[in-house]
Amino acid sequence: MPIPTVHRCTVMRDDGLQARFDHLAQWLDELRAVSLHWAGQPLQVDTKSDGSPVTQADRAIESALRQKIRLHHPSDAILGEEHGDEAGSSGWRWIIDPIDGTASFIRGLPLWGTLLGLEQRHPGGAPQVVAGIADFPALDERIEAQSHHEAWWTRAQQRQRCRVATPRPLHTATVCTTGTEYFRCTDRMSLWTRLGEQSGSLRGWSDCLALLLFCTGRVDAVVEPVMHPWDIGPFGAILPASGAAWASLDGTQTHLGGSLAAASNPDLLTQLLHLKHVAIG
Repeated sequence: MPIPTVHRCTVMRDDGLQARFDHLAQWLDELRAVSLHWAGQPLQVDTKSDGSPVTQADRAIESALRQKIRLHHPSDAILGEEHGDEAGSSGWRWIIDPIDGTASFIRGLPLWGTLLGLEQRHPGGAPQVVAGIADFPALDERIEAQSHHEAWWTRAQQRQRCRVATPRPLHTATVCTTGTEYFRCTDRMSLWTRLGEQSGSLRGWSDCLALLLFCTGRVDAVVEPVMHPWDIGPFGAILPASGAAWASLDGTQTHLGGSLAAASNPDLLTQLLHLKHVAIG
């Protein structure tokens, strides 16, 4: 299925958040059919330098989004998983993961999504993700936030507030993570063991699916020892807007990657971070 053509006669430029967010939602709507088409095709799977898989669908979807951004917001910066970093001068940066969960995508599992975050940097300040959308075409679900105060969940055209689960202690909590290999490569297998021992349930509902389930109150926490900026992307806005407590495993809070612990309440987050210190300290 061809990528939709961008017609230069439709150029619109607006330096505000609203225009960017409207474009973001529109483009993800348009690309749903494209990603679903690719999901049903034989794919060429390559292995990147970090050992993760990539397909022509990942590259094509990111290229289409970059084309649209350059046309409508030409002074904005872009960071994408597949095509790297492009500088900009506006103070805005788009963070793109065209298919998060490629391992599921290439196996015909519907547990993948397209992630876009909008980062803003004010003069003299640190960059912050101020809005974003995580779209799940094969599940017909989407979560989004246009601020840090309110998030929304759309499923089968039904829209409702996006909120984390009611607080519960670790020994009854369901915790998600992507896989043991990420604990192994960061020398944190003891943390994975302690999560299994002390949580109510440890589940491998992985990648962006884990954060979808978490932000909509269907699981209680997510622990990921390896995260890149495009993995966190829109969740830099969606997590606080859905009421989550979150940080890197070192206790700092950043959307720029490293690791992630997200919990439905501060007490549970503290328990998770304590396990990390006990496990590898």
